[in-house]
Amino acid sequence: VKCWGYNNRGMLGLGDTTTRGDGSNEMGDYLPFVDVAGTSGLTVTSIFSGHYHNCVIFDDNSIKCWGYNNMGMLGLDDTSNRGDGASEMGDNLPFVDVGTGLSVLSGCAGYYHTCAILDDYTVKCWGDSSQGQLGNGATTTWGNNAGDMGDSLPTTDVGTDLTAETLYCGKHYTCAVLNDDSMKCWGD
Repeated sequence: VKCWGYNNRGMLGLGDTTTRGDGSNEMGDYLPFVDVAGTSGLTVTSIFSGHYHNCVIFDDNSIKCWGYNNMGMLGLDDTSNRGDGASEMGDNLPFVDVGTGLSVLSGCAGYYHTCAILDDYTVKCWGDSSQGQLGNGATTTWGNNAGDMGDSLPTTDVGTDLTAETLYCGKHYTCAVLNDDSMKCWGD
């Protein structure tokens, strides 16, 4: 993975807050790789980006997120930014806990929230829910306090006998294309 652009919150994952791509000798071979896998041997299969944060899904369907974390959108049970300081990436960047025995098939990132379709075809979202964008029936922020994630993280009810096939996150909303080819959206 390589990231470039604005980096005031560490969203490039390079251990600093220096913007890349706006000067000479910053791109191509000069642009460092983002260390997301560490020594795990995992391969990134997809990446998705929010306003100030990024997430990757690996070939074992695990997920890591980095960047700004004021609302818990990194899913790490705190509000500490990751990627803006030394030794925060690679093996030091925790995996997001989406629940016992569950893994991530795909996801999306909004302004201050993140959502994922899990391997049991449920949807879980974390971060800011001030506009209902997490779809869990509340306006409570999730992922910013110890114990919020994993089995404590509620699922989003998309309807009886319906599952999400694709997710789209916007500034304060989330939409899902469902297995019956319909679409449902929630939030602002």
